[in-house]
Amino acid sequence: MKHSLRILLLLSMMISVLSATDWITIYNDDLSLVRSQFELELQQGRQDYNFSDITSRINAASVIVSSPENQIRIAEQNYEYDLAGKSQIMAKYLDQEVTVVTSDQASRYTGVLKFYDGSSLGIVEAGTGRLLILNESEVEVIQLASLPSNFYTRPTLRWSLISPRAGRYPVQLSYLTGGFSWDVAYNAVWDGEKLALNSWVTIRNYSGRAFNDVNLKLVAGDVNQVRPAFAGGMARNMYMEDATVTTMAPSFEERAFHDFHLYALDQRVSFANNQTKQLELYPLQNVHARGEYNYRLFSDGVLSDIVFRNTEEAGLGKPLPKGIFKIYRQDTDGNLEFIGEDSIDHTSRNEEIKLTTGKAFDLVGATLVRETRVINQRTSERVIQVTLRNNSDEEKLIKVQYQLNSNTRIIESAQRYETDNNMLVTFPVTIAAGAEQIFTFKERSEY
Repeated sequence: MKHSLRILLLLSMMISVLSATDWITIYNDDLSLVRSQFELELQQGRQDYNFSDITSRINAASVIVSSPENQIRIAEQNYEYDLAGKSQIMAKYLDQEVTVVTSDQASRYTGVLKFYDGSSLGIVEAGTGRLLILNESEVEVIQLASLPSNFYTRPTLRWSLISPRAGRYPVQLSYLTGGFSWDVAYNAVWDGEKLALNSWVTIRNYSGRAFNDVNLKLVAGDVNQVRPAFAGGMARNMYMEDATVTTMAPSFEERAFHDFHLYALDQRVSFANNQTKQLELYPLQNVHARGEYNYRLFSDGVLSDIVFRNTEEAGLGKPLPKGIFKIYRQDTDGNLEFIGEDSIDHTSRNEEIKLTTGKAFDLVGATLVRETRVINQRTSERVIQVTLRNNSDEEKLIKVQYQLNSNTRIIESAQRYETDNNMLVTFPVTIAAGAEQIFTFKERSEY
């Protein structure tokens, strides 16, 4: 039987952090800014300090560490990412003395480790000078005389610090990291005239580190990043702020920030590693909206849409981060039923939002090119036929939409239409219950 390889080590102690406060700003696209403020108990002179309370997705090039008013100097900083493991430890112990005990406890060898390849190891035996090659399956224990100087069990920042005298010193640390994400889930109940809208922020922590009682900010918007590495240019003197803890439910304060929108939580919050947490973004909003049926020419169905404008007059008027709307409607038995979902991008105030819940079951749309005529090498015309059927028990208004390009215009149509600034043509067609309606129009393309 193949035995697992065990390595006996002596762990060293590190300087302890006396107190710490963390701030997290989470952006979209797997990017976060972590800021920490803490105190260290230091001796006079130069000394090394290992700080491992960082994420496993840290961007080493973005690390900024400083001491307010330059009370201590940071002479050197290293990011250690070759983490401890069997292969890593053995590689760091080449040309050093080890003692190997076989799995049957019958043999014990001491000598200098010359190689380790994962399946076997070789040592030059002390006294005899013989090279012994042992299969890993035959080895139970490898005893190391001491801990390798560059042994790290997790990602670690290693600093060389200079303090003018013994005592406590404040330190500020900031870095960019991956592993945090956030989005918004919008849950809405539609009654035909209003959307009763709840919004929840979903935050996921896969950063490799837990955070306790942190100050949280979310930034909505697309922040430009240079990939694959981020070359940060952040200021060293960072503004630190306190979040007041109250007994009320946590809520977000929204404000404009640069060309983005920022949402600051008014209470501190904790995140375990590999945890998903939900927090309310906005309280319940009752939003005036309208239902629409839209048929895009040459598509395969009539869409059922809910449309509203993001204004205070409509009952909203708030910057909406990108997310997914889940829409429900109350049935005659009083129960809510799911009727569809749609996603939105970051949407500012005063913009129109259109949510598609699905295809209307009883409405049918079809498009047919009835005639094509080439006038010359640069000009052509075609006649397009649109067929609409309303198989429901109520009269319906269907907006038939057709996107023109810069070379195309409609030259003849019996059906009334409107054209917006983006050259989107809309034919509003009212169809009686159980009826069918057919209309045609002619377009001309000139190049």
